[in-house]
Amino acid sequence: MKVGLQGRIDRSMVCNGSIVRGQVEHSILSPGVYVSSEAIVRDSIVMNDAWIGPGAVLDHVIVDKDVVVGAGTQLGCGDDFKTPNAAAPDKLNTGISVVGKGAHIPGNLTIGRNVVIQTNVREASFARFNGVVPSGASV
Repeated sequence: MKVGLQGRIDRSMVCNGSIVRGQVEHSILSPGVYVSSEAIVRDSIVMNDAWIGPGAVLDHVIVDKDVVVGAGTQLGCGDDFKTPNAAAPDKLNTGISVVGKGAHIPGNLTIGRNVVIQTNVREASFARFNGVVPSGASV
């Protein structure tokens, strides 16, 4: 594990092979996770080899392996913890968003709570949302 000069880790478990240049708070990072400068990972679980771009914010998110989160994206954004996911209302109704393996999330998006981003989704799949994926949506 490497922690950059600006990096900060608070109440978290960070595995060997991770690089933290931003902030990690009350989270778990698996091996090979890269948290860019000015990024914040809060109350989240991030699996192997994920890349969190500069200035990105993850809040109450479970991120699978090999995911790329673009710079400036806010994932798990807002106070809308109660809007359930439309496709799985019985499973995602507490504010946790889930990102599937190999997904590529473009930069500068705002993604709400209880959102499901499917496995291997590419950046073009987000175009229909015009920069804002509402709480309870699926991509």
